[in-house]
Amino acid sequence: MPTDPRTITDQTIGTPLRDGAVDPRPGDFLGPSNAGVEGELGNPHGPTVVNPGLHALQDVRPVRPGVVSDDPATQDANEDAHLAEWQTQTVPPEEPEPEPDPEDPGEG
Repeated sequence: MPTDPRTITDQTIGTPLRDGAVDPRPGDFLGPSNAGVEGELGNPHGPTVVNPGLHALQDVRPVRPGVVSDDPATQDANEDAHLAEWQTQTVPPEEPEPEPDPEDPGEG
């Protein structure tokens, strides 16, 4: 007699996967740029959340020659900088500096 599909329950086998763009955590190595940022900049399905990939990955940017750091945080920052150079949409827009208040007695 075949198994009745209404009696089957889900069972997790192995480690559940986590999407670093949707649920970023401190210490994620080479995590997506802008993941977890509020607003449209952090939209995990938008153009600003991009995973830099591994050091020698030639995808939408060329391979950056150079030394690979022993420190994961340094390497992560280097890969993010290279990503920002080739995929400028991953860099948050710069905030304009506020105009000084002309009536501020501390000015001038």
